[in-house]
Amino acid sequence: MNAKLNRIATVWVAPVLLGAVAAVVGSHYLPESIAEQAKRQAELVPPVYFTAVNVTLPSGSVMFPPGEGSEIANANCVMCHSTGMVLRQPAMTISEWKIEIMKMRGAFGAPLPADQVDALARYLGVVNGKKSESGPSAVDNQAS
Repeated sequence: MNAKLNRIATVWVAPVLLGAVAAVVGSHYLPESIAEQAKRQAELVPPVYFTAVNVTLPSGSVMFPPGEGSEIANANCVMCHSTGMVLRQPAMTISEWKIEIMKMRGAFGAPLPADQVDALARYLGVVNGKKSESGPSAVDNQAS
């Protein structure tokens, strides 16, 4: 064999052979396949069966004070909050209530339609609101 063929063999054949040996040896030491893992876990863990449970929560008898927007609050707020919990919040301006309502819609998935946000904010601003737009904000936890 001439020198050129030796170089070709060294460059191409040697890495292929080295890779084949590494694959055979490595398959013994590498983690098992996903199928083998699933089979082993199925043998170790018995199947789990779930049943549906119906829960009936008691309805609250306390409603929001009457006023324009109380029906929106009674329909949307009391599904997650008690009336007292909402009314005991620090006094906030209408714009601060709107921020809170938008947070409930965006972060917590409150089903309040977008066209009712302003009306609910005005209502909550009337029943539990501060009159001035100036001063520390309860939304930023700066109110005393």
